[in-house]
Amino acid sequence: MAAAASPINNFLAKQIGVRVIRGPDWKWGKQDGGEGHVGTVRSFESHEEVVVVWDNGTAANYRCSGAYDLRIFDSGPAGIKHDGTQCCECQSNPIYGTLWKCVECTEEMCSTCYHNDRHNLRHRFHQLVAPGSNKVLVEPRRKSKKITARGMFPGSRVIRGVDWHWESQDGVAGRRGKITEIQDWSLLLPRSAAYVVWDTGAKNLYRLGSEGMVDLKCVSDAKGPPFYRDHLPMLGEMSVKRTYNWQVADYVRVDLELEVVQSLQFGHGGWAYGMEEALGNSVGIISGFDDDGDVVVSYPSGNRWTFNPAVLSKVNDLPSLDSDSLVVQSLASMSLDEAEDGQRPSRGSRTGPFVEGDVVQILNNRDRVKLLQEGHGEWTDAMNETLGKIGSVTQVYQDGDLKVEVNGTSWTFNRKCVVRIGSHRQLHSDEAKSLLKKLFEGHSSKEPSELLVKAAAEGNLKQINELFKTRAAKVDEVFAGHTALQAACQNGQVEAIKLLLEMQADTEIQDKDGDRAIHHATFCDKETPIRLLIEAGADICSRNKRRQSALHVAVNKGHLKSIETLLELNIHANLQDSEGDTALHDAITKKRDDVVAMLLEQGADISMTNYNGFNAVHHAALRGSAKAIEMLLRKNEKPWVINEQKDDGYTPLHLASLNNHLDVVQLLIKLGGANKDYQSTSLQTPLHLAIQKQHADIVRFLVLEGAKLSLQDKDGDTPLHEALQYHTLAQLKEIHDVDDVQTLITNFGQPNTTKQPTNSALIACFLVAHGADLNVENAKGLKPIDLCPDSDLEKILQKCHKEYLSTSKAAHKRKEDVNECIVCSQNHRDVIFTPCNHVVTCEGCAVRIKKCLLCRGVVESWRKIDECMVCSDKKANVLFKPCSHVVVCRDCARLMKKCVECRSVIESTVPLEEFYHEKKEEIATPSSPKTQDVNVLSKQLEDMKEQIVCVVCLDRRKNMIFLCGHGACQLCGDKLVDCPICRKPIEKRILVF
Repeated sequence: MAAAASPINNFLAKQIGVRVIRGPDWKWGKQDGGEGHVGTVRSFESHEEVVVVWDNGTAANYRCSGAYDLRIFDSGPAGIKHDGTQCCECQSNPIYGTLWKCVECTEEMCSTCYHNDRHNLRHRFHQLVAPGSNKVLVEPRRKSKKITARGMFPGSRVIRGVDWHWESQDGVAGRRGKITEIQDWSLLLPRSAAYVVWDTGAKNLYRLGSEGMVDLKCVSDAKGPPFYRDHLPMLGEMSVKRTYNWQVADYVRVDLELEVVQSLQFGHGGWAYGMEEALGNSVGIISGFDDDGDVVVSYPSGNRWTFNPAVLSKVNDLPSLDSDSLVVQSLASMSLDEAEDGQRPSRGSRTGPFVEGDVVQILNNRDRVKLLQEGHGEWTDAMNETLGKIGSVTQVYQDGDLKVEVNGTSWTFNRKCVVRIGSHRQLHSDEAKSLLKKLFEGHSSKEPSELLVKAAAEGNLKQINELFKTRAAKVDEVFAGHTALQAACQNGQVEAIKLLLEMQADTEIQDKDGDRAIHHATFCDKETPIRLLIEAGADICSRNKRRQSALHVAVNKGHLKSIETLLELNIHANLQDSEGDTALHDAITKKRDDVVAMLLEQGADISMTNYNGFNAVHHAALRGSAKAIEMLLRKNEKPWVINEQKDDGYTPLHLASLNNHLDVVQLLIKLGGANKDYQSTSLQTPLHLAIQKQHADIVRFLVLEGAKLSLQDKDGDTPLHEALQYHTLAQLKEIHDVDDVQTLITNFGQPNTTKQPTNSALIACFLVAHGADLNVENAKGLKPIDLCPDSDLEKILQKCHKEYLSTSKAAHKRKEDVNECIVCSQNHRDVIFTPCNHVVTCEGCAVRIKKCLLCRGVVESWRKIDECMVCSDKKANVLFKPCSHVVVCRDCARLMKKCVECRSVIESTVPLEEFYHEKKEEIATPSSPKTQDVNVLSKQLEDMKEQIVCVVCLDRRKNMIFLCGHGACQLCGDKLVDCPICRKPIEKRILVF
């Protein structure tokens, strides 16, 4: 029986035909033609040695194990593909060659787009060489080296190569030709052939990697595409999935950095808040496995986390613990009664929230504590003295952080940095008391600087004064990276701050992280320390090494008193940190709508963009913060920000549509007037993106709001093309399972609908039912109907199209009836009457009107409605209040604060359509019998006037009757075509004497 092929051999066999360049261990001179020149993998001599034919004709063996002489330039010619993937930029489906997955936004991209700088260059990507291979995290492209490929590319001159067997197609041996295009040798082997025009005029396609064959040899190379050299994988590096021999009850540890772990967790349960406890030296025990082979690990806290096995390493020997640590661990896991009675430990005392008086032990892992402290009081080197020590909780903050007194100093800790032992009330046993006394004892170095900093942190004025009187300490001396003033500010010791400032303490000294006293003053969330520092001349806008101001720190901490005080003292609210984020960006990230409101009240600029190109509206749209979006739109004084495009052309509406934030989409359009048809750099509209992600409710909303269905992206695809690209027979079956397709379309995208499939086929039906064109061709010459080979779906689409045409014709007729002049019925209404503002006639008929035909009010003057005075593209269709001018269209009106004609302030705007009909209002005010009689008589008089006065001019007597029974004066009647009352054609006119 033949032995089964090993995974390594199978993996290498699939890479025959791969296009390669020289690798990191290259030592073979210019065999390849030089840096960046390309060759083709012909065969593998073994799992350590590969044969490559370079484009210049050289063939040789190279190392592909241990030492790596080659990098993979393009594995598409070998037929390596990732089924079920689609490039987010060029829409190629599936992706051939190396797959790139964005870590930040999970988009997938092909190598061509990746190396051509598509997508955000600051984003990091995972590299997947082949299906099932491990993800490899690569650095952002922004700072990476880029070089240009050379070899057999369009424009290069070639002759016969090592695998030529096409007789005399080139004319004779040695005859040259020119490569005009790189093509596919077959559907399964993309970019594996070159199209050559020979000097004889003959043309044909030749192998360039297909099955490892190379029919050509380059005699004059040409430039190929640019690429990021160090981002290319090494050829031969084993990238198939690793196998792990984990067993239940094995001890494991996570030794990797946080960012690496987070990236590897993608697709393996993800990363959740609280998983930080597994980092560093923490040891867990395997308690099980899930269906995907991921590992479930239990920790002493009682938490269980699911990990990608690639992030775990086995612990064979547990670290030994000294007796004190064992006693502390026992205390940390037992309740009061158990501690006194000597019972078996349990987890009783560690459950529930922390309260003042709890006795806790600080974790002894410096790196882990420093990581957990980010955004929770931050880390300072002075905290080194607290690691592993016992302290007591003196305050529990609103966000759950703790103020802990340790060794006579107070610090703010993330609650995950401490382990509860019990409380002072609980610890009665002699053993516990003696242990705590021992651990609470500080080991002071008796250095004046240490004594001063600790005294300042405690607010011990007596000790501070003694140190100054004896001149043992200087006011700005540093201990553990901090001055006394910084320690006092962080702990909110007001009297100590006053004393130190009287001693001329320097407010601008920076600690290791660049934080000054003003930054530390925000940690305690008190108003007075900040005010004292500013009165002493501290720079309120100073920034640390991360370019954060005190406002940034306060916003990230969520300390409202500090934020309010800093804003009241006129801190610059729009300072940007090292990532370009303002305090407003941070407030949106933290989802603190109350902080967003405070910043906007103080004039925070929503148009400031960070270094990724996001302004505040972009950022809120990405996060899906509807409340923040609403506040930003209501406070916005720069309407253009709503439609501002990032480097990739995305507006806030693009981001909200892509990420399925319907409430944000609605606010952007309804409240902000966002343009529904802006196109990105790839010419995609928000509708394209919503369809691509199959967000049915957003698709419905955009279409009903009038988003254009005919716009094409860079590939010429309309939204209908986009929908039909993902159609499957299974989706069509879902539609057939429901009897009435029209009901599906009516209920499409609405909440609380039953039996409602959401798929590409139904989206396509919905688009066609609302006017999408079935005959628009894309860049490949394909119509939408060409993308649905299923005849049943085609019939459904044709039926939806016919129903739309009949419905739209009826609607158009109704609209024409509404817009036509009431008098002549030939022209459109284009005149507005003053003072009633009704629009009822055309300009030709207006000259004869004395009273409005709708409200019977006297027409003092009238004015023709012209095109918009701003854009000149549309007709003016908005009336300004109170000036009653109609001079701009609805889109331009959103930008107006004053009327462009009279310069009066615009209090409100009214759509002109509201003045096409009379508003009937009921009068509900009580009246006396006498008043009622007068009203009856007045009504009778009006009725009599209507019977004898011309209904058109309301001036002359009615002396002409039509066959329908209605009439007018002779002057008006001779010009009428249809009756102004019943709208019937006038067949005969009869004069009355």
